[in-house]
Parts: sequence; structure tokens; C-alpha cells
Amino acid sequence: MSEEKSRDPRFFVGLFIGGLIGAIVLFFLGTKDGKKTGKLLADKGEDILDNLRDKLSDIVEEGKTQIEEKKDVVVKSATESIDTALAHIEELQERGRQTTATLRKQFKNLPKKN
Repeated sequence: MSEEKSRDPRFFVGLFIGGLIGAIVLFFLGTKDGKKTGKLLADKGEDILDNLRDKLSDIVEEGKTQIEEKKDVVVKSATESIDTALAHIEELQERGRQTTATLRKQFKNLPKKN
């Protein structure tokens, strides 16, 4: 059983990965070239982040512009629909007034019951 554990490939894989990580850390923190490379990577990362922020800001502004444009179209369409509906209501009211006036004239001429 102990022979199986000592020949387990996971141990060697872990040892290799740990050594690789240690070498990378030593390079970046322990050498001048590593520090320069780390600084270069950090600067490049900042540039990428700045570009992403700028692009995101542009996308947000474009979205706001498009929303305003669409809002204007929707408001105009809604206003036209409401105006049409109100005109139709006013027409119906006028027809109702005319019908009421006609009916009053007709009923006025009827003889009264005593």
C-alpha cells in the first residue's frame, strides 16, 4: 500500500506545478528583469482597463442616445393615437348632442296625457 502512494503521479504533478509557481514568483520578485516585467505587465493591464472603461463609457452613451431617440418616437406615436381617440370621442359627443336635440323636438310635439 505504501508503494502505491509513493508512485502516485499526482504527487509529481503537484511537485512540478509548485516548483513552476515558485520559479515564476522568484523571477518576478527576486530579479531586476522580473520586476521590470511585472511593472510592464501592470502598466499594460492598466492600459487595457482604461481602454475597456472608455469603450464601456461609449457604449453607455450610445445606449442613452438610442433610448432618447426611441422615447421621442414612442411619445410622438402615443400623442398621435391619443389625439385621434380624443377627436373620435368629441365626434361621438357631438352626434349624441344632435341625437338628443332631435329626440327632444320629436317628444315635444307629442300630445300630453291627462
